[in-house]
Amino acid sequence: MKGFAPFGLPLGLSIAFWTVIGRLRTISEFFGKLLDKRAPRLTQRLTTHDVAVILPAHNEELVIRQSIQALKRLVDKKQIYVVSDGSTDQTYNRARKERCHVSYLNPGLGKAKALVYLLKKFNLLEKYKLIFIVDADTRIDKQFLVRALPFFSDPEISVVFGTARINWPKHIIPSLKLYFIAYRERLNRLLQFYLIYGQTWKYTNVNFVIPGFATIYRSQILSKLEIDTPGLLIEDFNLAFQLHKKGLGKIGYHPSLVGYDQHPDNLRDYWNQVRRWNIGFFQTVRKNGVWPSFFWVSLGLFTVEVTLNSIFTLFLPFLFLYLISPLLITVHPIFLSYAEIFQNLGPYADLTIKDLVIATFVFDYATSVMVGLIYKKPQFIIYGLFFFFMHYITSLILLSSI
Repeated sequence: MKGFAPFGLPLGLSIAFWTVIGRLRTISEFFGKLLDKRAPRLTQRLTTHDVAVILPAHNEELVIRQSIQALKRLVDKKQIYVVSDGSTDQTYNRARKERCHVSYLNPGLGKAKALVYLLKKFNLLEKYKLIFIVDADTRIDKQFLVRALPFFSDPEISVVFGTARINWPKHIIPSLKLYFIAYRERLNRLLQFYLIYGQTWKYTNVNFVIPGFATIYRSQILSKLEIDTPGLLIEDFNLAFQLHKKGLGKIGYHPSLVGYDQHPDNLRDYWNQVRRWNIGFFQTVRKNGVWPSFFWVSLGLFTVEVTLNSIFTLFLPFLFLYLISPLLITVHPIFLSYAEIFQNLGPYADLTIKDLVIATFVFDYATSVMVGLIYKKPQFIIYGLFFFFMHYITSLILLSSI
């Protein structure tokens, strides 16, 4: 999901609608908590003893022990199952030092097949009521299960996923690595607030991705899903599509369910990750098809809006050149012809550079500053000045992935 918003906030019907729905959810849950205190519980609450945690890991020697140690604060070490999937470093040996269940696959099978391997080898779907899938580079907050398990008191909830956070270092001098991380962090925050929170309300239930970095499934539901579907780069979208298409229940989410994740800190890693997500999304669409549902009305509208937004973003340099072409006519007469083309083909006769800057930069920058101040990352005031370059790259990745 994170790779689908060129500006981090695609303006249009989707964002407007889901922002309103998200605020309605906030109000509903506030009053719901007041009523819940007076009402008797109808179902037995699950406990941490009902949870198996599974971690597929590939070359994660630097972080695997910290990730497992964080999980040992939530469950007993005997409930943690790790598979080193084709690792060529010390991932396997370091995981074994934490005295949990550790397996080794050589050659590696990939994340999806590694998950299936763990589930079958240890018969986890029969032994436990809940399966907690965690990425090996994710450090789970100690309150995650305490806050997540009550969701399963609702029998309609089949899966609950967390929200990605980062460890943001204090710094004064801007860093290129932190620029990439800041961009992803801003995008995550905006999508969580404006889109995901509304889409995961139990009365809407149209979220189109189940992020695999920190997710809890009911075992009886996971057994009905095909995790390792052939021909797909990632399983996150496919699992969500299957859940909706088969009518297997609802997806729970709350921003208080926190997992500290790793974000790309360079252009190459960012490009590869986002392209992988985008290709995986379109593969999932082709695999599962379209079916009449509110899910597809929501997803279809959002996809169209973001695609058009990406096209517009890639078009912006040409539009800017048109606006400054009167200043360049003295350089070469070709700019006069260039300006005439725009005036004849598009509604740009009255457009000014000021209009373009306000529409594409000022609002976007103000959003970055707002996110930085709210989440105590004042460095966004600097990084936000240059986020447009990442918007452009993200748009290019999306359109090249179709």
